[in-house]
Amino acid sequence: MEFMFEFLFGIDTQLRQEGRRDKFNLTFFTPAEKPGARLGEKAVKSLLGEMKKRNIATHLGNKMKKFEVDKVVTEGGEFAADLILFMPGMTGNQWFDNSDLVRSEGGLLKANGFCEVEGASKVFVAGDSGSFPGPEWMPKQAHMADLQAQAAAKNVLDVLNSKPASHTFKIELMCIVDSNNKGMYVSRTMKGGIMLPNCRLMHFAKKVFGWWYLRQYR
Repeated sequence: MEFMFEFLFGIDTQLRQEGRRDKFNLTFFTPAEKPGARLGEKAVKSLLGEMKKRNIATHLGNKMKKFEVDKVVTEGGEFAADLILFMPGMTGNQWFDNSDLVRSEGGLLKANGFCEVEGASKVFVAGDSGSFPGPEWMPKQAHMADLQAQAAAKNVLDVLNSKPASHTFKIELMCIVDSNNKGMYVSRTMKGGIMLPNCRLMHFAKKVFGWWYLRQYR
């Protein structure tokens, strides 16, 4: 969901920089009554406050019905749209349907705290292909996927050495919602969360982190 906030705020920022913002109406819509709830209650208030500050309309808490050429239709009404950006909910990979692997209700591979796929021998999963035990707000990608992949890799080595899997992953959420010139830092763990206000420093911090993170793969 945080990616959608970045698209929204980023487009708003670009249009303002180009002096064209007054020619566009932006509307954020989601079936959720509290967008960004995974990030915490403070984040929800900050995100909605940022939308109001930027004059971005909201259409919240209504299930989707359909998209038409020039509008979005929900159970709670409809609104005009020349361009629609939509991110569907996550489901499992299509090839999962041709396997006997145990699935979650959402179609993902059902795993335990050691990243082992339930009911399968020596099969591990990490990231957004799996459904893991944990709080509802636990993300499925990015930093969380890194932590799961580390645990899975260590457990693969354990299994190859005829040992039982013993490594679990830390549950935490960390992100910077970037808007092209500013950023809003959010983190959440089992003990609580931190929310920092929108500022330029976080925008540059995200750029530096992206460079630092990707250099290991170059």
